[in-house]
Amino acid sequence: MDRVPEVRRGDVVLVPFPFVTDFSKAKTRPALVVQNDVGNRFGSTVIVALISSSVPSRRYPMHFPIAYPSPVAQAAGLKTASVVKMETIVTLPKRGILRRLGALPHEAIREADEALAFSLDLRRSEPLAP
Repeated sequence: MDRVPEVRRGDVVLVPFPFVTDFSKAKTRPALVVQNDVGNRFGSTVIVALISSSVPSRRYPMHFPIAYPSPVAQAAGLKTASVVKMETIVTLPKRGILRRLGALPHEAIREADEALAFSLDLRRSEPLAP
């Protein structure tokens, strides 16, 4: 029986991340675990956000940039400047995780949460119109 990897929110993992234009194809790349730890502990899937080394020239509110070299990049196990793209999140089987690269420090997780909240519109104070 395959061992299901243990992951925690804020971990950076290497996964076969599906192309957004064709889910039948994937590219091995780092991703940030954004799922809560109850789901991480008991579920068979994990929710992750794409990490890309193609850093845009301007900052977008749904992105969390990671400079390199930096303590954040070192803790995350990243070897180049990167950006977590919170608009690109997927649910994957935990068995698909190839390995854990590292984890974001606590303060960086809080900053990444701001980008995730923006992407998912979690700060909206009024309900959406029907």
